[in-house]
Amino acid sequence: MHAPFPSIARPFLALSLAFALGGLPGCVSQAQYQKVVDENTKLTQRVDNLKAKSEARLKAFKDMLEDLKPLIDRGILQVEVVDGRVTLGMTSDVLFPSGSATLSADGKKNISEVAQALKKRNIAQNFQIEGHTDNEPINTAEFPDNWHLGAARAITVLEYMVDQGFPSDHISAATFGQTQPVVPNSSDGNKAQNRRIEIVVLPDLNDLPGSKMLLEALGKPARARGAK
Repeated sequence: MHAPFPSIARPFLALSLAFALGGLPGCVSQAQYQKVVDENTKLTQRVDNLKAKSEARLKAFKDMLEDLKPLIDRGILQVEVVDGRVTLGMTSDVLFPSGSATLSADGKKNISEVAQALKKRNIAQNFQIEGHTDNEPINTAEFPDNWHLGAARAITVLEYMVDQGFPSDHISAATFGQTQPVVPNSSDGNKAQNRRIEIVVLPDLNDLPGSKMLLEALGKPARARGAK
């Protein structure tokens, strides 16, 4: 989606320059002319920077998919875009025994492969591990409800990824319990789909349109990750 942007923006910038110059009454002073030229140059540079950043991220994403291809081909990992975020999904059944937050031997192997691929290609990117369950109630001493089961599983995956060398300052964990099913909990097969771990690629707010205005509205500068 990034490719057409520069081709649209450049004529717009040129047109803006023409209107700005043409709209000035009488002769245009050198200072006024230079101001418009400088503004046009800055906008053009911003377009070029956005294009370069988009192309770099697209390449990193394609490289990441190539590294994850063995898991995708085996049906262990599903890659989707959910609510505008790249999401790597695995059913809990390939990671954990039923009602447990302890990774199975196969689960450790699968998570290790994911961790190696992500840290290889996206070391500067941030990820969130999300735990999801089906709607079957659970009430044990360890897990009083599905919120706790989802949280425990997400944290287990996070800790194992960190053990595999994934940087701890680029990963977090969250639980959604049974609140976000992908399909209705109307059959055993559907419930199996809803029991899942999702590794979500978090967006960088600095790259979003309007981020500067948001910071101005907050009245404070952005804080760097890990800053005290």
